[in-house]
Amino acid sequence: MTTVWLALRADVRRKWPALLSLALLLGLIGGVVLTAVSGARRTDTAYPRLLRWANATQADIIPAGTGFNGFYPAVARLPHIAAMTTAGFYSAVLSPRNQTNVNIMSSPDGAMGVSVDRVKIVAGSLYDPAVPGQAMIDQQLASLEHLAPGGTLHLYGVPSAANGQPEYDKAVTLTYRVTAIVVFDDQIVPTGSADSNAPTALVSWPFAAPAVATGLSVGDEATVRLQPGASLTAFTSAANAIAKGYAGTPAHPGTGGNIITINLADQASATERAIRPEAVALAVFAALAALIALAVIGQLLSRQLALDAAEFPVLRALGVNRAALVTLSLARLALVTVTGAVVAVAIAIAASPLMPIGPARLAEPDRSA
Repeated sequence: MTTVWLALRADVRRKWPALLSLALLLGLIGGVVLTAVSGARRTDTAYPRLLRWANATQADIIPAGTGFNGFYPAVARLPHIAAMTTAGFYSAVLSPRNQTNVNIMSSPDGAMGVSVDRVKIVAGSLYDPAVPGQAMIDQQLASLEHLAPGGTLHLYGVPSAANGQPEYDKAVTLTYRVTAIVVFDDQIVPTGSADSNAPTALVSWPFAAPAVATGLSVGDEATVRLQPGASLTAFTSAANAIAKGYAGTPAHPGTGGNIITINLADQASATERAIRPEAVALAVFAALAALIALAVIGQLLSRQLALDAAEFPVLRALGVNRAALVTLSLARLALVTVTGAVVAVAIAIAASPLMPIGPARLAEPDRSA
């Protein structure tokens, strides 16, 4: 063993540039492969991880009238529910001259965006749902109004006439302090609908003075996450049964029920399908890079072993047996591969902030403030 160790030391002294070059090349290609493999996994799982982190809801329930009449608290007592929050929605535009619609929502229970359907913060900090006049806005609204956390958001609430037409001449000024720029979990991939693509603000309750809020209200809803194994159909039936006891929740025409239930699983599936091509592309790239690495590094290592074998007759003449020669060859390989592995891991760690890619980068919950 002493002979092998001495031979290896001498070999490293003489051939360290070649061995180091092999190790660095192995580490570079290995780092690329590890980065791509890790990136493919993180890209593919980013949105499901975001939904778990956000305590995302699975269904919206929308009464024909309003649920702020005792209906929502009654629904919250159903055994099907694991988490629930409510929100009112209001009509507003950026300004009388720029009549771009803005989605404004406010949660009376303060859970929306905080503990249920948590927002991913890009800049700033969560608002205090118990303090009126605060807002968390999406990146689109922040860009349009050139706002940053701590800035003041000015919007204009637009009431509707009896025929449903907006009355811009009666617009009401709304002012909020922006605490955070955020991403909502349904904004990862554009859906194409006007509402989902409009700039959005989540404001603390109350949204405005009661008289103003009533004139600007465009509806309300509850969003729920069901207990594991609970049936959405059974929950909807139970909620409909409760709704019949409240005068403010009349039956929707043509639905045969008092509420509309929207299953959010389709939206989640569509988002995952939109993200998957980037994950597949990374996985294919990783596989191709690994095959190229095997071919190139295999050839180089084979050539190096053949060159090293030319010295074996001299070592045999000095009394080194066959087992020691095999051990020496393996030691050289181990030196190259272990060094290359360390370099590959270091490169993968250094490159990890580049992943995931595409829409998954926006969904990555580990980037949440």
